[in-house]
Amino acid sequence: MSQLPHHITLEPAYGPLRGTIRVPGDKSVSHRAAMFGAIAHGETSVEGFGPGEDNRSTLAVLRDLGAALHLDEATGALRIQGRGPEGLRAASAPLDCGNSGTTLRLMTGLLAGLRLDATLIGDASLSSRPMRRIADPLNALGAAVEVTGARGTPPVHVRGLAAAFRGGHAALTVASAQVKSALLLAALGAGVPMRVEEPSPSRDHTEVMLRAFGVPLRSSPHYEHPDAPGTPWVDLPAWGQPLQGRRLEVPGDISSAAFLLVAAALLPGSEVCLTACGATPTRAGVLDVLRDVGVEVRLEHVRRLDGGEPAADLRVRATPLHGFHLPPEAVPRAVDEIPVLAVLAAFAHGTSRLCGLAELRVKECDRLERTRALLDAAGCQVAILGDDLLIHGRGGVPFTPFDFDATHDHRMAAAAAVASLVASGPCRVQNIDCLAISYPGLLRDLEALRTVPPTHPEIP
Repeated sequence: MSQLPHHITLEPAYGPLRGTIRVPGDKSVSHRAAMFGAIAHGETSVEGFGPGEDNRSTLAVLRDLGAALHLDEATGALRIQGRGPEGLRAASAPLDCGNSGTTLRLMTGLLAGLRLDATLIGDASLSSRPMRRIADPLNALGAAVEVTGARGTPPVHVRGLAAAFRGGHAALTVASAQVKSALLLAALGAGVPMRVEEPSPSRDHTEVMLRAFGVPLRSSPHYEHPDAPGTPWVDLPAWGQPLQGRRLEVPGDISSAAFLLVAAALLPGSEVCLTACGATPTRAGVLDVLRDVGVEVRLEHVRRLDGGEPAADLRVRATPLHGFHLPPEAVPRAVDEIPVLAVLAAFAHGTSRLCGLAELRVKECDRLERTRALLDAAGCQVAILGDDLLIHGRGGVPFTPFDFDATHDHRMAAAAAVASLVASGPCRVQNIDCLAISYPGLLRDLEALRTVPPTHPEIP
């Protein structure tokens, strides 16, 4: 993996972006592919495994639990020699999840269902993130999960031998793919039925992968049609049959693609195509927003990959931008993209309001506050009203050159890199090396799309 600098000075684009890029493999799908492969029997091959550090944290945890796997660094091909759930064993040392909340939360559910004792820890950022949202619903259905950090933060202790997850029914008050997935993985490991309801549809990669491995899971229409009336639900039957290893293809990560899509939308004359990108409706919020602000977005070559994930080539052409309104119910489908969508709003004509962003306060940092700080540094008019972000767009006037600290949050680092493209001069971004968590090649890919050569040295 390329070594990213700790801080960098980024030049404006000075012209449109054009070209075709394949973004890294989807981080969410990659986590799940590794976990399912580890509890299946026989070989699971994963093509396009995500290159970021978060996905590597999942591989490290699975190795510590006894899984046999190999990642080809050059091709992104992952091979897992599964021995079924009985092939995993309790770890003698704490399981280090690094910066990855997905690793910690999903593994907590899986370990609780398999009744394996474990302690899960993480880096300083992960150690400040809330974990009772996972522990409480698992414990309500029979698990024994203890959260011992201050304010409900890691370490997390799974007492697998102390209690058995019995499954049942959970009605979530906040839509969360991580909580839903933890419950489904616990039920799968324990061989018990599970029904999960949530107030709006969260990403459904766990459900897609369960079906790919032959589990007859049922779900409401909301995961294909997010605006369907009624309450979204997922039903997992009691499943005692072994999973069999299979081939899985990971689509390009739409959360990573969002930065290139918005970058192209900001620069007049741009046309960018992102190939084989994830196109599940539960992650398509960024595409809806781009269309709402007037950007031309097309899905081409739509298909299903091995493993069931929908994919498409995403083609975006820059057009005049105007403000938009993002309602709270739309946030789960675009939660990771909010910082860069705020950059889009700040450059557009008119006023935008992004509502119901409380979830951003408990990410790697307080993303709501850091998004405000980024836009403020770029000379934008922006305010936080409760959990809403109110942004008065600059109508295409370049941003003020800024100095911004990404505070080790990869989404904030990427949003700052995109904002720098439409500044009136060079911008300095500190702690940009955290891009390695999810999209280590972002700066390189942005350079590849430039039509005006950069004036600074080549980016690794």
